[in-house]
Amino acid sequence: MPKQTILIVDDEATNLKLIKALLMKEGYHFITSQSGDEALEIANEMIPDLILLDVMMPGIDGFEVCRRLKNKKTFKDVPIIMVTALTDKEHKVKAMEVGADDFICKPLDRTELHVRVKSLLRIKSYHDDLLKSYYEISQKNEKLRELEKAKDNLTNMIIHDLNNCFMMLSGNLQLMSFEAGSHQSKMNSHISNCLNVTTDLTEMARGLLDIHKMEEGKLILENKEINIDTLVQTTMESLEQIMEKNNINITFLKNSGETHIKGDSGILKRVMTNLLSNALRHTPNGGKIEVEINPNQQNGGICLSVKDNGDGLAPEFHEKIFEKFEQANCKKKGISCGAAGLGLSFCKMAVEAHHGKIWVESKGKNQGCTFKVALPV
Repeated sequence: MPKQTILIVDDEATNLKLIKALLMKEGYHFITSQSGDEALEIANEMIPDLILLDVMMPGIDGFEVCRRLKNKKTFKDVPIIMVTALTDKEHKVKAMEVGADDFICKPLDRTELHVRVKSLLRIKSYHDDLLKSYYEISQKNEKLRELEKAKDNLTNMIIHDLNNCFMMLSGNLQLMSFEAGSHQSKMNSHISNCLNVTTDLTEMARGLLDIHKMEEGKLILENKEINIDTLVQTTMESLEQIMEKNNINITFLKNSGETHIKGDSGILKRVMTNLLSNALRHTPNGGKIEVEINPNQQNGGICLSVKDNGDGLAPEFHEKIFEKFEQANCKKKGISCGAAGLGLSFCKMAVEAHHGKIWVESKGKNQGCTFKVALPV
């Protein structure tokens, strides 16, 4: 704990030495002044914890010094003890009127001086701690308000996305009822659209539940040996219809090295599905996506990357797109983050649950994105 600073103001050098000697054993840091003007300058440059102020001084006396200091907000809570040889009530009352916190009469008694100084410094310390606690609480309350606002934004966004899905589902079902028995191909198309929407809804619900479980530490991973090659291949096959529809070419590049890892195949497949779906959403018709597996040189694991040649991403969003409470802000700026805005948040939590790391690399707008996942073997 730093030493408490006491400013001693007295025009007599002998009195300054005496007060310092009486309080020396307490380990305080002393600053001395022999005039009112000098005391005001020193106090303004370095606010002390307590001021011992002589009343009778040439020029500006102690009463005026006390009045000027106490009129400033920064000195409202700095205790000032008036040191005086005067004993009449009029001067004691005046000391209180100009804002002094206490007064002590000369000749000084060591015990009395020690008790009064220590008592006021203790009160000052309590007050400082209280102000610090108040500030910390105020900061935390502000943070809670920000999180609550972000939570509301996210909730509204999810409700909006769910509502869109239900409208699409309802619309396709109505079209099916209108065209029943006429055009079988149109019926099949509507049925396919409905199935796609229900898949999105299921993914939203599962994403929300799993994120909640991971935040609560209640998601139990089924750690088994997984061939990451096979996992990537099966995920790509499940998205073939969307690739063909949008004329998007996906290439899978695998360098030599270990591709077997321990993990939850279901969870990791959903991570891969989210990353590929995200790439498909941001890749223009006729574009290309590259999936690559390389050995991770840092820890001997593997590094899986999904690269697209789509929209790209500004550096300030490279971390925000993975944060759950930033999704609403990202979406307002036209940045998609997966199903209901939670796809990449789910990926981050799922990868970290496997003791891995996920990040994005992009040179900016229209430069494409590369999402990378590092997993231990």
